[in-house]
Amino acid sequence: MFRSHIPALATLTAVAVTLAASPAWAAPPGGPDPIAGFTQENSKWQRQYERLLSAIPSGKEGRSLDAELAAEPGLATTTGDRHRVARIVARLRSYGLEPQVKTYYAYLSMPKRVKVEMTAPQRRTLPVKEKPRPWQKDFDQVIPGHNGMSPSGNVRGEVVYANYGRPEDFALLAKNGVSVKGKIVLVRYGRVFRGIKPREAARRGAKGVLIYSDPADDGFTKGKVYPDGPWRAADGIQRGSIAQIQLAAGDPQTPGWPATKGARRIKPSDAPMLKGLVPTTPISYGAAEPLLRALKGAQVPKDWQGGLPFPYRTGPGGTKVHLDLRNDYQVRPLWDVTVRIPGSQRPDQEVILGAHHDAWTYGSVDNLSGAENVLQIGRALGRLLKQGWRPKRTVVLATWDGEEYGLFGSTEYAEQQAERLRNAVAYVNMDGAGGSEFGASATPALDQSVIDASKEVRWPGTDGTLYEAWKARNEGKTPISRIGGGSDFQAFFQRYGVPAMDLGAATPGSAGNYHCSCDDFYWTSHFGDPDYEYHAAMSRLVGIATLRLANADVLPLTYRPYAVETAGYLADYTEAQRKRLGSVVVDVSRDIDQAKAWQRAAEALQARADEALRKGDTAAFRRLNEKIMQAERDLLTATGLPGRSWYRHQVYAPGIDTGYATQRLPALYDALFVDKDPATAKRYEAHLHESLRAATRTLTP
Repeated sequence: MFRSHIPALATLTAVAVTLAASPAWAAPPGGPDPIAGFTQENSKWQRQYERLLSAIPSGKEGRSLDAELAAEPGLATTTGDRHRVARIVARLRSYGLEPQVKTYYAYLSMPKRVKVEMTAPQRRTLPVKEKPRPWQKDFDQVIPGHNGMSPSGNVRGEVVYANYGRPEDFALLAKNGVSVKGKIVLVRYGRVFRGIKPREAARRGAKGVLIYSDPADDGFTKGKVYPDGPWRAADGIQRGSIAQIQLAAGDPQTPGWPATKGARRIKPSDAPMLKGLVPTTPISYGAAEPLLRALKGAQVPKDWQGGLPFPYRTGPGGTKVHLDLRNDYQVRPLWDVTVRIPGSQRPDQEVILGAHHDAWTYGSVDNLSGAENVLQIGRALGRLLKQGWRPKRTVVLATWDGEEYGLFGSTEYAEQQAERLRNAVAYVNMDGAGGSEFGASATPALDQSVIDASKEVRWPGTDGTLYEAWKARNEGKTPISRIGGGSDFQAFFQRYGVPAMDLGAATPGSAGNYHCSCDDFYWTSHFGDPDYEYHAAMSRLVGIATLRLANADVLPLTYRPYAVETAGYLADYTEAQRKRLGSVVVDVSRDIDQAKAWQRAAEALQARADEALRKGDTAAFRRLNEKIMQAERDLLTATGLPGRSWYRHQVYAPGIDTGYATQRLPALYDALFVDKDPATAKRYEAHLHESLRAATRTLTP
């Protein structure tokens, strides 16, 4: 089994000059210890590949990619997006790879008219687009402020300020006697997914919603603003979709099946992602200031006060607005770009690495930083392929389209490849991956893989590894979040049970350019990562993590910590019932016992894996890997979650009232605490129990 690796060794001398020419911190630390999931001998081979790969990504290449790809706006389905796809394809071909462009057809909105007018106490037309900067090309192709998937509308009304627009914010207004019925609600970005805000306003009878970025959150109170600094200027507008991604993802008209040409489509009025909304548009804090300044009513609580220099008030009274939106909805083409590098031993098993290439404006950070890192990894793998190397398992590189509207491109791909995904080892995601501050989210089974890969990458601006820098920033810990919502991992993980990790890195001030026209090459090259060395380091990290999953003898997914966490979630659910309901309505004690049995099975499987690796027992490797690949999928329920059947994962989902944040045990929490339906909660407890039993059986000999 070592034969396919031998040709790469002959290249070590050839790349010695490249390694020597790289910065000292660029070379991976390496080490004599075996890599998790590899035999002692194969660990040596793997480390050679990691050194070869790590020598190739560079800050110079990252800068070149960004200067090219971020030169033109890249909104999904537009001419700029098509040009971006062509550039990505050309780059991949230049690396010796064979990219494929897959077209899907998605129902989405484009702004045709955006008018926001203050009508009282004075008449004033408010700006709906940033002013152009001299270096920004094709600025006429930057759309005005737009909340994708918003309904059109021509509405007038008094304004009410509702803080972040969370359910609890509207509840506090009602408690204080402030109704939003028939009003236009002004809310600030943050704390929850933007789509929650108009949903909550609509539930309470509001006519429309304006969303602005408050300077207390990402503007001048934080530091210098663009173009003198990284933070949001007074004219900066945060665009973004309000599609209800906590209910489903992908093309709203094809929930659960691919949006191919001629696909069956449901009516927009029946699409879960589009229900329960009112006309909504984003504005800048410069435009919001006169609206807030003129508001009457009670002064807001301290934690509702933003950064503008006057007391905020709730209204109504004082301020009136005319909101006139015409959003053009059509089915439009999207373009995913993929490269498939077949595995030498298990071509049927795939490791998928993806990042979206579409952007609301120029998208240098969100998310060309991720897409460019996919290209840097593709360049490295192309170099290895020319030297005779092949991964053991198939590696798929992807840049997705339409992520910003509701995870369209990745979801349609996953729905079309559903059968093939049964053999997917893992999905690795990047969405914002070019800054000094590293962060990760993952299924618990992949935590150790993330940590181990971080030990192999030198981190710019430090004398050590990413692992050491990560710990230094977090009081000696390596925090890894659990996967919730808001990026391209959702379909793979939460619908099809593919183990997933999301690796990113941001710079202080990154929030200030989020989804505005200032997310451009100028911002990154001046404030985000001027040398593009963090981009290159992230390419090395993700490249190593991907290659380890592709080449491991025994897949490095560990389920013991997963089982321990799940038992903890169940205990928390019991305690939440006592606190919120006064008694335990849904008994999950048998689920806790089953999670502990799962833990014991995982410990026993790990012992068998360790023994097989010591002996080099290739027959055992195959049996173990089949079990390891199945365990995450055992946690799915075929019926889907209550009220949102597109989601199937019973341990993690986006929060129904947060959209981005992770909800643990979503079916149990949603049924009992959101829907007030104990019968459904008990039914889903039975589903969960059977899934935990299945996961235990899977890991048992």
